[in-house]
Amino acid sequence: MKLDAGAGVRHKFDPQQVIAITADINYSYVHLVNGSCLLRSRTLKWFSERWPTLLRIHKNALINVEYIHHYSLITGKRPSGYVVMTNSLRLEVSRRNIKDVRDRMNQINQNKPVRQSA
Repeated sequence: MKLDAGAGVRHKFDPQQVIAITADINYSYVHLVNGSCLLRSRTLKWFSERWPTLLRIHKNALINVEYIHHYSLITGKRPSGYVVMTNSLRLEVSRRNIKDVRDRMNQINQNKPVRQSA
């Protein structure tokens, strides 16, 4: 993972190229498809307000559901879960967000065309 940060440097990037955004207090790490990781002095709230397509899975993580490699969500008495992104980033899903993540994943799976083998 290449970390790119510089004083006064402005990077413009397409939200579709973002795999995930992770937080560290008032800073955010933007993980991009090309393998780079940009440090930003913005909060996750700032990103989530501008890019509503990103899904909040935890107080310290936003993800682009297009880049989920696999996920595991367990409901019940002690709910827990995680997602693994295409860049091998493993992120915990908070117990309060498990239902939202499951609903979004079910919605995506329903909209995908079914492939038939010949």
